[in-house]
Amino acid sequence: VKGGVIPNCSDIDFQLYLQPDAFAPNGELPFALGMAIQRELAAIDHAPFRYIQCYAFDTAMRHGWTGPIPGTYHLVAGEIGVPLATADQLRASAIQTLSTLQPDAMNLLTSGGGRLERQVRLLCTQIWPLLYQVVALQQGDPFSIWRLPKPAVIELLPTTSELGQTIRTYDQAVRRYYPTEASTHDGLAVLAAGTAFIEAIQRWWPTFSKE
Repeated sequence: VKGGVIPNCSDIDFQLYLQPDAFAPNGELPFALGMAIQRELAAIDHAPFRYIQCYAFDTAMRHGWTGPIPGTYHLVAGEIGVPLATADQLRASAIQTLSTLQPDAMNLLTSGGGRLERQVRLLCTQIWPLLYQVVALQQGDPFSIWRLPKPAVIELLPTTSELGQTIRTYDQAVRRYYPTEASTHDGLAVLAAGTAFIEAIQRWWPTFSKE
């Protein structure tokens, strides 16, 4: 939707909004329905994206959850059965995340079977939303920021700031590592750069006015 795709790294977020009776008592979709959805998704050529990430949501949304952000999605079919996210919700979510931010624990003592690739991918799912949350709070208009591609958001952080320097280092490391994921050295560089960005946010956060 927004552009800025990193081949074999970026994914497609596909969200299903379903009535409560579509779910089993445990809150999950029935197994047979999940199998049917998987067959349909498997028939889609998702290149250059890494995969299609499908989430099923109950239209009676849980406390603390927000709906889609206006201007950041395409409606494929049906209707969105939940309220769209508001600017206040996005600000509150960002403040909650950044005020408790800690680097995720990484298991770097196992190797093979795609372990490093998984660690790098998991970090990507943390770093990019953090980037958007930081810049959205700085700029004051969450909607306009969340509609931008990653390179445009990065450009809003000055190259002279620690945040700007560390996110650019991270972005460069990610683009070296993908799409091949062939180099252990490059994969570890992504982890190091991502951790440095998180630590930069932790140092910046106490200096940011939350009013």
